[in-house]
Amino acid sequence: AIVTMPVSSSSRGIRRIAVGEEGRRSNYRTSTFRSRNAGGGLPLSIKGAYQREFSSNTASIGSSLCWFFKQISPGIVLVICFFTFRNLDRPTQLKLMGYVTQESLVPESRAVASNQDQRLRHRLGSRVPQALENLADLSTLFNPKTDTPYFWDIHFAGEIIAESVFTKCHFLIQACEHGLKQPDYNDEKLQVFETPHNGALYVNVDTTTKQGIQRAKKLGLAEAHMAEVVMSPELHLFASNIFSSSHKGRMFALFRDPIHRAVTMYHYLSSASWDPLYNPQLKIMSIEEYAKSPSVENNWMTRFLVNKQGGKLEKEDMVVAKEILRTKCLVGLYEDMDVSMRRFQGYFMWSQKAPPGQVQECRTAVLAAGDRRHNTPEFEVGTSMYEALANNNQYDMELYQYAKRLYQVQGEQIFGIQ
Repeated sequence: AIVTMPVSSSSRGIRRIAVGEEGRRSNYRTSTFRSRNAGGGLPLSIKGAYQREFSSNTASIGSSLCWFFKQISPGIVLVICFFTFRNLDRPTQLKLMGYVTQESLVPESRAVASNQDQRLRHRLGSRVPQALENLADLSTLFNPKTDTPYFWDIHFAGEIIAESVFTKCHFLIQACEHGLKQPDYNDEKLQVFETPHNGALYVNVDTTTKQGIQRAKKLGLAEAHMAEVVMSPELHLFASNIFSSSHKGRMFALFRDPIHRAVTMYHYLSSASWDPLYNPQLKIMSIEEYAKSPSVENNWMTRFLVNKQGGKLEKEDMVVAKEILRTKCLVGLYEDMDVSMRRFQGYFMWSQKAPPGQVQECRTAVLAAGDRRHNTPEFEVGTSMYEALANNNQYDMELYQYAKRLYQVQGEQIFGIQ
């Protein structure tokens, strides 16, 4: 059984949906310290007094120096305190600032150093599209007061499991397609509502369609800071409309082997008659035939990263896609789901709402339950089916290997894993 922890909604002022009151879904997941410069270094009054004292009595050099250091000592103390604070580890900084942390978690976030592993840099340098400029760089620290965690929804890569962890273990208020379930749907106002079957909390927006994203922009989703995590597969459309220079998004995502994603998609879309993307033709098509058909997915991750959903991909597209991941995205892996979810929790400081033991117990149960859509037959590497899928997803295959390398580097540089 999934371990859930009740949370009171009365104090939040959140309306609970009555059973049977849910609206029909129209969209589905598939789719400061600052130094001063006073010219000579010292304020003129102090500097003049010191010179007069020194010139009038050369025998009192010692006392003059004592007087001098007494005058500037507050500044020295400030400088020492500032640099001491900067060199503290992230959890200690957070404690000094009043944030609640859990020692048993993966260490809290540290910015990726500007001298990030040279192996992961590219000749062409930064090529991140302007549309993504309001996604915060990993070279800066996460600020919960201004930044919103943005989960880039890669289909069949563990997104359903991640959403369950957000809901059942962290009690996060989410903005995704479930906003359409709000009773008496209010089109003119952002509101948080609670579903009756699992107590999940959502903002009444749909972040998976162009119309829904435009409405979320109009109502100021990021500025309201009502959602504790936002989710959407539409990377460029969402980032360019929802976030701003003063309310940035913090991108994170789960990555999975593209071949495994493709196989899962085939089995799901051949049987999910309730889904808008259901394809009855797949029922009479073998997976080998599917792998060689126009229905098969073609480099979905790379295309959505570079906003090129049609046409031929080029080598430069891969450079841009990698640069976006390197500078903007906190990487998690489906094959290392528990550690990935703990990294997300530590980075975004989601530990305040429940004791760490309960969170871990809940997460373990959710991961054990998994996602039934991923229960697909085994396949062998090197078969004609595998080669056909790999050929259709060669850019995504390379991008996935890069994401795995980033996962290791981020573990070292952000989370202090040796």
